[in-house]
Amino acid sequence: MKRLGNGRFRFLRSQAGFTLIETILAVAILGFIGTGVVMAIDTNSRSTRVLDEQVEAGNLVTAYLEAIKQLAYDKTVDSEYSGAGANVTIPAQYSVAIVIGYSDNGTTWVDSAARTTEKLQRVTISVLRTDGKPVLSICTYRAER
Repeated sequence: MKRLGNGRFRFLRSQAGFTLIETILAVAILGFIGTGVVMAIDTNSRSTRVLDEQVEAGNLVTAYLEAIKQLAYDKTVDSEYSGAGANVTIPAQYSVAIVIGYSDNGTTWVDSAARTTEKLQRVTISVLRTDGKPVLSICTYRAER
């Protein structure tokens, strides 16, 4: 490199510091990265909330299924196994609905056991939020023996 009379390099003479363009570019890059981090945190918190809701609903359904297993087969008209939830604590933000379907052949289902020929029950347990939005619904079958 060619030296100037005072011993400094020529290319350093034109460098006085960061320009406005460089500063704006650096802030834009940091803003872009920051936005990505905030979006990742938001997505993580939403998925955690949904997972917690699913786990809570799964626990409620499991408790109801276990309670129904302990009860005798009930073929009275419009029985909804109302005693199944007697020992289950339901959090305030949820409600549980039990719907029973009846069949004698496993292919045709009716909502009411008006006849006594139905030997098969389809028990659907649904966990709903207080606003009515379903969280989880599980179906199981019971047979009269």
